[in-house]
Amino acid sequence: MKKDNGKNKPKKKETLYNKVYNDLIAKIQSGKLKVGDKLPTELELTEIYGVSRITVAHALKNLADANLIYRVKRSGTFVNGKLNRNAPLIVPVVLPFVEDLNEIMMGIQNTALTFNTFTPFYNSKNNLERERKILTEVLSLKPDGIIVYSCDSMKNIDLYAAFLAQNIPIVCIDRPIDGLETPLVTTKNADCMCRIIDRLAALGHKRIGFCSISDKMSFPEAERFKGFCRGIVKNKLPLKNEFIFHTYDLHKKEIAATLDQQQQLFQRYIKNEMHRYLSLEEKPTAICCINDSTLEMLYRVSEQLGIRIPEDLTITGFDCADVEKAKRMGYLCIRQDFASLGSAAIKLMLEILDGHPHRDLTLIDGILIG
Repeated sequence: MKKDNGKNKPKKKETLYNKVYNDLIAKIQSGKLKVGDKLPTELELTEIYGVSRITVAHALKNLADANLIYRVKRSGTFVNGKLNRNAPLIVPVVLPFVEDLNEIMMGIQNTALTFNTFTPFYNSKNNLERERKILTEVLSLKPDGIIVYSCDSMKNIDLYAAFLAQNIPIVCIDRPIDGLETPLVTTKNADCMCRIIDRLAALGHKRIGFCSISDKMSFPEAERFKGFCRGIVKNKLPLKNEFIFHTYDLHKKEIAATLDQQQQLFQRYIKNEMHRYLSLEEKPTAICCINDSTLEMLYRVSEQLGIRIPEDLTITGFDCADVEKAKRMGYLCIRQDFASLGSAAIKLMLEILDGHPHRDLTLIDGILIG
């Protein structure tokens, strides 16, 4: 007689997996778990279902792959939508998901719930090819509309045009699609950056620089540079070319790279620019960073090069996803109202779908921190 050799174990594992997977699906389908609800932690789920953490992780991965849930680093796992497609409206959301965009998604979903609208979330991870695959999939589903924060304003224009050709409206967050008439929801970037310059000037800074992601800036980045220049002129300060620090063609390379590769590229370019900063006879006493990721990388590289922040150099940010950190570090920055950006985007989409008059440009104010 042959030994069993554990042949029954796979069946047991499959049964335990189904116990978790099917129960969570049932709760989403029934509405017991609603869009935007936060799931228990993996550890809590192991206790609830009496299974191993590996089994729970497997079930959650498959639910995430099916876009029924999504995970946010250091925040948790959230319900993305219902299994059935009988909701009156389906408006997928495509974001280059980083931590500060979680509030955008929450703003979208909280408002969408009020209007019984399903907003499945897709994460492009700021990768152009991944974004293309997502757009192709979403287009095949023929949704009522799509909200997108694109990786690039031009590269996937053929797919965006295909949405419009099929009368599927697009609402853009922060970055418009060049050449296409798509409404845009963004922050008052120029006004907010000008307020940073006003504050720096009031603090006594006479030489102020600007650090961007690329010499070919996207719409919000260009608006922030416009606000920088406006503030410099308004406060009668020198606007010198050598005070403009940029990372050249980083964005072009970045959107074709993985997240880890993006960070490596970013650090290399920032280090090159800070070496140039050190070579200047007359250095800026403050540098306005185009966003928080630039600020954090500039801070990290400055430490490596022995530049003391803020004793030698004051740096400012734009986004401020973590207000408490900004206050703790003493950063001067603009806090974007991410939840309002998301809420405004879905409201604008609903106006379009209802056939109501709508704005081509919706501007949301920011808050000066520090």
